[in-house]
Amino acid sequence: MTLADRTIEEFLESVASDAVTPSGGAAAGVGGAMGAALCEMVCIHTLGTDEHADVADEMTDLRETLAASRRRLLELADDDLTAVDRVQAAFESGDSDRIQAAAKRSTTVPLETAETCLDVVDAAVTVTAKGTPVAVPDAVAGALFAQAALEASVSTVHANLGTIEDPEFVAEMERRSAETEAAAQEAISQVRANRNW
Repeated sequence: MTLADRTIEEFLESVASDAVTPSGGAAAGVGGAMGAALCEMVCIHTLGTDEHADVADEMTDLRETLAASRRRLLELADDDLTAVDRVQAAFESGDSDRIQAAAKRSTTVPLETAETCLDVVDAAVTVTAKGTPVAVPDAVAGALFAQAALEASVSTVHANLGTIEDPEFVAEMERRSAETEAAAQEAISQVRANRNW
């Protein structure tokens, strides 16, 4: 059963348990997906208004982009479950090569989650600027969900890097996470500027 197949209550109960997974990475994926869904909804409401006909094509494209990001973030939430379980199994095995491989995977998954959340925040810049004003607060909320999920994911990346012995891999993960955070900060500043209250 994927996370998407669970009820919200089932997911929250599984997070608030003594099980190792789902943990922060999976929760970040779900949170980012919620952000994408909120922005997607604003696109839909904007498309339903005659006064926004001039942005219909752009909103249609953004809706499709956000839907793809939402689906991908839920996939990454499931990938995180698998990655964390593999790390635990690798440490129990004591096999250093297996530990390194599992640690790398448990780092690349949250980084991809962060980068996908950045796509959501980037889309939210346009949605909050051109969406129907009555729904813009929902897009702002979506951007903030995605931003929080991005920051949480980057935090997970950094937490996992201490286990990895490959300096080139570590440097690449640090570079990409720093670029993602910087771009998100710029985008969220634009989203805040677009608020209509």
